[in-house]
Amino acid sequence: MDCQQAINNVIPVIHNPASVQKLLDAVKVSLGFGVRTIVITKAVGIAAQQGVPEAFRLVLKSGATLIVLPDIRDVVELLRPDLIYFLSTRGDPMGDEVRGRALMVIQASDQPFMQSELSLGRQVKVVGKDVGSTALLTLALNRVLGQCIE
Repeated sequence: MDCQQAINNVIPVIHNPASVQKLLDAVKVSLGFGVRTIVITKAVGIAAQQGVPEAFRLVLKSGATLIVLPDIRDVVELLRPDLIYFLSTRGDPMGDEVRGRALMVIQASDQPFMQSELSLGRQVKVVGKDVGSTALLTLALNRVLGQCIE
């Protein structure tokens, strides 16, 4: 897959953000790698009230698209991805390449993914240590899109 296809087909999903800063950091990382679509699901509290509008501002300025949905199941239903990766510190090793449309889901709260969520895709080990969700997203995007950014 060439870089333009990869950038168009890799879709970060920021799931369950409760912190404005964590949400905005994940959005900025995603935009830094040039992704064209970012999804936020299940935003709560101050992240929903202040973080989502600020995320919209950042994304619109970059020319990308931001989608806000209630749950991961809605993303799967509407975007029909070929692959769904739940980024984690455990699970199957993550490869360096994706084929087709791929969701890269981070848990932006301190809670683990629920089993019902994990059943929608594949939990992948990005790194073995707990480095936080934004770092997991950064490392995963660098693996699949690193050669596409300058």
